[in-house]
Amino acid sequence: MQILLATYWPLPHIGGVSTYVDALRRQLEDLGHKVEILAQHPDLTKFYLLKRGTEISKLSLLQHVESEVLNKYRQLETVLTPWMARREIEKYICETAFREMGLDSYDIIHTQDILSTFSCARAKPPLTPLVATIHGCLATEWIVNGEIQVRTSLEQEYLAMEEFYGAMSADYLILPSRWLSSRLSAFQISHPQQHIIPYGLDPKTFQKRLQQTEPIPDETGKKIIACPARLVAIKGHTYLLKALSLLVQKRKDFVCWLIGDGIMRKDLEEQAFELGLYEYVKFLGDRMDVPALLSLADIVVLPSLQDNLPFAVIEAQTVGKPVVASKVGGIVELLEDGKNGMLVEPGNYRQLFEKMLLLLENRDLYRRQSEAARRQSQNDWRLGTMVERTLGVYHEAMENSLRRCAGSCLRFPQIPDPCYTEELKKKYDRLAKTGDIEVPPVADLFGQVKLKSTQATVSNAFVHLVDMSGIVLQTVSTDKRGEYSIRNLQPGNYALTCFAETYGSHSQKIWVPESSALKIDIEIPSDSA
Repeated sequence: MQILLATYWPLPHIGGVSTYVDALRRQLEDLGHKVEILAQHPDLTKFYLLKRGTEISKLSLLQHVESEVLNKYRQLETVLTPWMARREIEKYICETAFREMGLDSYDIIHTQDILSTFSCARAKPPLTPLVATIHGCLATEWIVNGEIQVRTSLEQEYLAMEEFYGAMSADYLILPSRWLSSRLSAFQISHPQQHIIPYGLDPKTFQKRLQQTEPIPDETGKKIIACPARLVAIKGHTYLLKALSLLVQKRKDFVCWLIGDGIMRKDLEEQAFELGLYEYVKFLGDRMDVPALLSLADIVVLPSLQDNLPFAVIEAQTVGKPVVASKVGGIVELLEDGKNGMLVEPGNYRQLFEKMLLLLENRDLYRRQSEAARRQSQNDWRLGTMVERTLGVYHEAMENSLRRCAGSCLRFPQIPDPCYTEELKKKYDRLAKTGDIEVPPVADLFGQVKLKSTQATVSNAFVHLVDMSGIVLQTVSTDKRGEYSIRNLQPGNYALTCFAETYGSHSQKIWVPESSALKIDIEIPSDSA
């Protein structure tokens, strides 16, 4: 088969989607299939085919797509907030890029998120089957991390509708956990062709990754607590630091490795310093040797506020490490409290402290949980099973496509554009009648991009404004003085991601208050290259 694995998220990247796509690709190719990957480039300025190297610049599509999207909603007499308008523009840039890539040479398209699923459903040939694996629920992340509070009533309706159409526009839907199936049902997502297929690890590949090491801190004589997770609010690091501030009052023979990077890094570094943890917490950043680091740890901790079926837990179990994790999402399908791990209520840092201390002090309990974790990994997390079941979905989708073609030549059911926009129009009209349409204040953002070490300005750098669900809202470039400006920005938390050819990528979290203008300079660390 000719298979396309597609995602809106940038690849290559550190994270669960990248791990899933890479493992699936390798296994499919080992079975003789030809696999291409379509993703956003890490610099966030283009979509590209990783093998073929074909690129479509997002900026080259911006002007035409922006005009088309805004005119469409103007004709519907529906006024989008600036945040909604930018998300719609990004969505249709994605669709246009996918269409220009040419999707007619693939036997099956397998998307990895609601944005790429919606875009591929509209861009692909009618009879090419579309399978989607959804790895999380973006709409509920807005609720869990508190960001929903800065969204208007219409924007909250929009998020729910976006989740629904993103998932339902696939011909077949794969979900990794029962929790995610239940969570999506809250948005009336009940796909007639839905399959729950948990993740799996390839033991041979995992063993090779155990041998891949980067420089590792010398922690002789210390107990190592490892937390492998992106430094974003939803992962709950702030509660882990509070738990560690209690642990240090009981024992001082430990160090906590925070493995991963993200927009919360500066905030977490400041919190660690304020709590007096600078000797006990090390920020290791993004690492390619996570399995090796986990194998050196004594305990693996995941204090997420929401999570699906994290590879970090599966990898920790594979190397026989007890895990202390929040009782959220699909984590409860991986861990049984007190037997092969420890579960705590999300955000309860005292429970987190107590469970970590118990594992550090009770060696018999530690040994039993370590053995139970290793047994579960050997029995439950087989990549071959995941791939076999996924191929079964592929074949079923292709057979269904052939039956439709031979029978009545009907198109595969797709989500037509009017269905999406007209439903949004109905929501807008309903809120307008009740007077619930809010006009959010906007601010203009400006500043300079500089090198942190020398304060020299950086020209021709791309500055991306990214919302808290990871969607790129605007992209601008710095002028010869290193200056940038972004207009019509609603209040809330965002990330500024800067990419400069010589210095690589750097992200930082920003808070936009209700003001007319905001100046934020971006300092690129000297080690970003």
